[in-house]
Amino acid sequence: MLLMISVSCKQETLTTAEKKIYPWFIYKDGSSFKDIEPVKELVNSISVFGNPPKSFIDECHQNNIEVYHAVGGNEENINTPEKIKALVDSYVDDCHANGYDGIDMDFEHLNPDVQDTYTGFLELASRKLHAAGKKLSHCVGFYPALYQDENAKMFHDPEVLARTCDLVRVMCYDMYFAPGVGNPELKHRDDCMGVGPTSNFPWTKETMSFWMKHIPRNKLVMALPAYSNDYAVTGNIKGRQIYQSVPDSVSGVLPSPTWLCYEKVNMYLYDSTDGQRHLFYASDVRSTEALLELADELEIPQIGFWHFGSVEPQMWDITGKWKTK
Repeated sequence: MLLMISVSCKQETLTTAEKKIYPWFIYKDGSSFKDIEPVKELVNSISVFGNPPKSFIDECHQNNIEVYHAVGGNEENINTPEKIKALVDSYVDDCHANGYDGIDMDFEHLNPDVQDTYTGFLELASRKLHAAGKKLSHCVGFYPALYQDENAKMFHDPEVLARTCDLVRVMCYDMYFAPGVGNPELKHRDDCMGVGPTSNFPWTKETMSFWMKHIPRNKLVMALPAYSNDYAVTGNIKGRQIYQSVPDSVSGVLPSPTWLCYEKVNMYLYDSTDGQRHLFYASDVRSTEALLELADELEIPQIGFWHFGSVEPQMWDITGKWKTK
């Protein structure tokens, strides 16, 4: 278990921070608690995209698993005080009607000019959810502009996130957003400039180091990838995300991967059934183990996965060992 020491003038106390696992869960036709059953002892909380029946949420609660409802949006959803109030009220109503423990906001890539408006949105959501006995969680990313200039303005103010949120889920993935490469509409985005893994060890360390300066450690969730990046690299480069740890369209025999020792990622160079040469950057048990070791190094006791349905059995095994270490 992770040990954290707090020291006061009068005495020294030793406390143990319990390791917890908070994956996202995509609820769709055919989903049920049976999906979670094999690892229910490992999972402390899920953030659900979709609209599960209340019976699903109740079954999670019966197994001591908190449930957040994951929600997204854009500038248009919050561009008037009336819209903000209506949206926040809908969150509270949703929690009451369905039994959610809280709301998990996944607002991404909004214009930094809306920061003041977004601050008001977060403050109202925090006040009303907490008054209703519910929690507020928020997803955040990390891009080169942030560590090149830590005063760079984002659409959310880190100090406000620290004050209003119960959890801040750091998306330690989409280092490279593979589907965005070559897309002229996304050419301005740092994560669409180039070819590479969805996450690697040094980038994740820098990501968490940045957010640890702004958010209390007990509120941080280090969210890890459970999907891989695949690129066709002959001709015009095209990328896609694959929700498994090995390529899915191999022509002939799949070569052994190359372990990138600095990045701590397995890379495959292979010929695809589309007739092109491909680069595949894997999120697998080995890269996951390295990132879990980093969580220990940084004394981050809460981790997550995007997303639950693509965490492979070996990855669950290594995560279970991490949780009980």
